[in-house]
Amino acid sequence: MAALLPDGRPVCRVLASVDGFLYPHEAVFLYRLAREGPGEGVIVEIGSFRGRSTLCLALGVRRRGAGVVCAVDPHLSGTAAELSRNLERFGALGAAEIIVAPSVQVAATWRRPVRLLFVDGNHEEYNAYADVISWLPHLAPGGFLLLHDSTPLSRFPGPQKVAARVLKVGPQFEATGTIGSITWAQRRGAAVPWSPPQAGKVLLDGLLARLKEAD
Repeated sequence: MAALLPDGRPVCRVLASVDGFLYPHEAVFLYRLAREGPGEGVIVEIGSFRGRSTLCLALGVRRRGAGVVCAVDPHLSGTAAELSRNLERFGALGAAEIIVAPSVQVAATWRRPVRLLFVDGNHEEYNAYADVISWLPHLAPGGFLLLHDSTPLSRFPGPQKVAARVLKVGPQFEATGTIGSITWAQRRGAAVPWSPPQAGKVLLDGLLARLKEAD
């Protein structure tokens, strides 16, 4: 399916061979934000597992020719080595930095600006909120915050509640939206207007909604 979307071909092999939870249009969305998104700074991913989303981001960074994906995950289930092998297998090890530690702990001593923050860690409401609030101060002006499994297409109420509470237009964010199960928000202060490409949203979100209703 990803191959049918604009710029979807680079992530096809990732989706086919790396275990994880990511819809095809979400994968393309991550890839294109990493490749084309505005601003300076690193990409931070909270919750990497075996690297499905990490690779989509890292391949985008590699294509951009600048930056790095900081993959933050305590890897309590022992997946750090597999994540590293998958990054190496796709030639993306140089575009990623694996940080094996709890998200909030890392955020407390973080010093680098973040242009894209993808939160996909523990899905309990308390933990998802802690991840977002701990890292939000590091998000650069015009940067994007993405919260996975936080739309009605998700089965996880925790991230949905956090998205409704935090990721909304107001003092912090100038634009918000959804694609698949991802809620996104752009921080105020962007140097130039930029709207994220959302290929497949209408078709695939509609299909996923019908499948959920039928379940």
